[in-house]
Amino acid sequence: MNFNYHQNFDTIRIGTMKDRAYYIPCALTRETDKKEDNDRVMLLNGEWNFSYYKSVTELNLVTESNIFTESNIEEEGKDKIEIPSNWQYYGYDSHQYVNIDYPIPYNPPYVPKDNPCGVYTKDVEVSLKEGYRFHLNLEGADSCHYLFVNNEFIGFSQVSHSTSEYDVTKYLKEGRNRFTIVVLKWSLGTYLEDQDKFRMSGIFRDVYLLKRPESFIYNYIIQTEFDEKKAEVFIQFDDGDSHISKKITILDNKNQVVDVQETNENKVCLTINEPTLWNAEQPYLYKIIMDTKEERIIDFIGIRKIAIEDRILKLNGQAIKLKGVNRHDSYPDSGYVATIEKLEKDLRLMKEHNINAIRTSHYPNCPEFYKLCDNYGFYVIDECDIETHGAWSSQGIRDNEYYNLVMQDSRFEKAVVDRVNRLITRDINRPSVIFWSLGNESGYGVNIYAAIKRLRSLDSTRILHYESKVISSIEKGVITFEDLEIESIMYPELHVVEEYFKKEYDKPLVLVEYAHAMGNGPGGLKEYFNLFYQYDSLAGGFVWEWCDHAILSKDAEGRDMYLYGGDFGEVLHDSNFCVDGLVYPDRTPHTGLLELKNCAKPAEISYENQEYYIINRLDFTNLKDYLYITWTIRKNGELQAEGRIDDLDIKPHEKKKLQVNIPSITGERVYVKFDFVKKYSEELVKEESIVGFSQFDLSTTRTKIAHPNHSGNLKVREDKEDVYIEGEKFSYCFSKKSGSFTSFIYNGKSVIEKPVEYEIFRAPADNDMNEAGRMPHVQKNWKALGFDKMYPYTYDTTIEKVEEGVVLTCPLSLVTDHIANIAEINACYTIYNSGAVKVDLKVQVRKNIEYLPRFGMRFFLKKELSKCEYFGYGPTESYIDKHEGCYMDRFTDNVSNMFENYIRPQENSSHYNSEYCALMSDDTKLLFTSERSFSFSVSEYTREELENKTHNIMLEKSGYTVLHIDYGMTGLGTGSCGPFTFEQYRFKEKEFCFTYYMIPSDNCFKED
Repeated sequence: MNFNYHQNFDTIRIGTMKDRAYYIPCALTRETDKKEDNDRVMLLNGEWNFSYYKSVTELNLVTESNIFTESNIEEEGKDKIEIPSNWQYYGYDSHQYVNIDYPIPYNPPYVPKDNPCGVYTKDVEVSLKEGYRFHLNLEGADSCHYLFVNNEFIGFSQVSHSTSEYDVTKYLKEGRNRFTIVVLKWSLGTYLEDQDKFRMSGIFRDVYLLKRPESFIYNYIIQTEFDEKKAEVFIQFDDGDSHISKKITILDNKNQVVDVQETNENKVCLTINEPTLWNAEQPYLYKIIMDTKEERIIDFIGIRKIAIEDRILKLNGQAIKLKGVNRHDSYPDSGYVATIEKLEKDLRLMKEHNINAIRTSHYPNCPEFYKLCDNYGFYVIDECDIETHGAWSSQGIRDNEYYNLVMQDSRFEKAVVDRVNRLITRDINRPSVIFWSLGNESGYGVNIYAAIKRLRSLDSTRILHYESKVISSIEKGVITFEDLEIESIMYPELHVVEEYFKKEYDKPLVLVEYAHAMGNGPGGLKEYFNLFYQYDSLAGGFVWEWCDHAILSKDAEGRDMYLYGGDFGEVLHDSNFCVDGLVYPDRTPHTGLLELKNCAKPAEISYENQEYYIINRLDFTNLKDYLYITWTIRKNGELQAEGRIDDLDIKPHEKKKLQVNIPSITGERVYVKFDFVKKYSEELVKEESIVGFSQFDLSTTRTKIAHPNHSGNLKVREDKEDVYIEGEKFSYCFSKKSGSFTSFIYNGKSVIEKPVEYEIFRAPADNDMNEAGRMPHVQKNWKALGFDKMYPYTYDTTIEKVEEGVVLTCPLSLVTDHIANIAEINACYTIYNSGAVKVDLKVQVRKNIEYLPRFGMRFFLKKELSKCEYFGYGPTESYIDKHEGCYMDRFTDNVSNMFENYIRPQENSSHYNSEYCALMSDDTKLLFTSERSFSFSVSEYTREELENKTHNIMLEKSGYTVLHIDYGMTGLGTGSCGPFTFEQYRFKEKEFCFTYYMIPSDNCFKED
């Protein structure tokens, strides 16, 4: 018998049982909905025999077609492999990361003849008992599988992320039984599963046998209706061909019975008086026990209603905001395999960072994930296993005329509808699921119409979502989108959102992807949250994305390293575009996650007309039941006063005056910080956790630098190229050619090891990739403008002796080869008798330069200056458009710790709005300060090193403490896949004066 179902439009699956809701039965004597420790479940996970073939044709040597026969499947597996897993982790085949393009030729339904294949075999002892049936469940295999039992063909299925269930009863025998599963890397389904992820293969979810009685509940659908007094729970059963007797019991969360019904009909209604409703903040679940004569099914019910009312997304009649993330199943050590422990770690981190919603981008997650979301409280956009993004580039260029090629190809209708059917049927009873999503980046067409029809025949109680409304030019006006209930867009500019609400609109809006969190970012997140709260019909958004995708490996020295696209020798790949999450692959939070946490905080304080006000950003919970506030006042980093506020009777969305008496403390660098502290423990968030903060500047004066100490007598001499300045404790060398110091010796010790440099470029952050020139298709970029190759061209240097010391004036231009001058600078250096230096840079930037990445100076300090103290936004990195997760204070740390170790090295660890920074060794201190705040960063690495190395493990230390002190720096934005840095955060000044002081050793200045 030949098998070629995997490239056939008409054989989407063979031999599978009818789709059903997910549940796990148990014996009448048990109360469990788990697979483990359940005598009705034979979990087949673990070690299997395995044979890998580079081509499926190796299973049949007598034909050139991409088919195989069952003649080879009896072969004992040569190797061993674990289920669940991806076989690439065992050295078979290789990893490949592709974002958009298909990894195979666009030739549906056909796939390459050299189609990698894995044959799994396992011998299992089965005790057959008369009257029981056995159903084999395979919850996930990429991309398709053929099932054999005792060398007899059972069936075929090709949806990677959905359960396939087979009745194998008649194929089993008492005692030893052989299960063989043949998994192919590619199939017709490959054309529908072109998601932005590593392409991996194998059985990556649970495989198990269910033991079922002859008569049993096969499927059930639970729906609820409620008013203020009661809830009615309607259950529709599918008992197969019989109407079996059923006892249905509902219990509250204290295990008290609230209703019991017995019936042999296929419908039943139970009543809950004075019900407690489910929401993400208070995820109250009722237990339901469904008993038949020989079996028990346990499930959980959340009573809730999701609806759109007055163009506002509401749950249980209350407007909600989705503060969400897009999440892939992606783990550095296990690929697609998501254990309960790993899922709970993800969800715990999300809860701790105020995330309340998840989009399962772009396929259904494992069934247990949704039960965890029910229990812990998350809103879920449940997305179908459909993405055909590769059609966009299937004609050789990315052409919108072909974007919906697959969705307009009616040959795919059966497969598309099948995927939607599986999604809804499996997850229909999960209260956390509030949206059904038809898929991602596939365009609109006849197959979407068919999918919507099937979806609505199965469920009308949830919101229908689909973002991808791209059609060809000739279809505009013909294809309409009125079936979609919510408007969904990706990566909009702020004005796009604002314009949506300025015009006539009839649907709420959700940003299903925004704030691309790749590398150092996202920038501008706060502005999106401002819009969320400004427009009632803006339902919120989902940051792209939760985690960095990368493969854990070892370098030649045995050190851990993360690999991304191109690291596996693949020709087609999208480099590190997969490393774009809020957490590292091991789930260490990025600083972007801290930014999101404070943007999504449960309360917000404002200062208006000399009064503090607080607004409750929660949707269902009174603040008095959720948090209390601790406040502190610090002056110059020293604690001055503190207190606690418990009286927070503030209803959801309500704004009230905050009852607090903040003492008046005068002076500079005075800040009050309000910390929001969790009042009670939840399952994922401990009490006393800080869930957000607000901070305000109470300073009554600004810090000023007093006149310097004039004592001492300077010796000044010059030659053709340099000026030499000597004082009692110091000797400096100033280069007339570079317009900066080349030597800086204090107390006989060298402080500056290399010439100081003017700086306008930065190591491109991932979100700079288009603007900076990392991507060659953008012509007008920072590199094309010569910013990275800039050097100074100096004119005559003048020397003027003054009472305070000496003044060096050096006019110069910032130039680069073949390009007009970038900027003109009048540089004035005052070296005081004490050794302190004042730097005045009067700058004029060429008018037709839109903006600069930065303007500042770079110092190569001796590496012993390895401790840093500063007053500015910290303790983590901060930028003009990314500092909501930071606060103003005095911080001290080692330079080696002040480095955000992104997988692909890039600009990192700047500190915005700083008033001073000081670098210290055991015997030397070098202070940088200014009357105008500045940004700075310190690192063991140069920006060239960060730019030129592709992986953090490759970085080599410079041997210096590298200091950047910046008058201004362009923000980060989300330009890797979204808006470039917003206009207000670009460094666009054309004329400015940058003044700062360098003070060696102890302070030579008094601060007023």
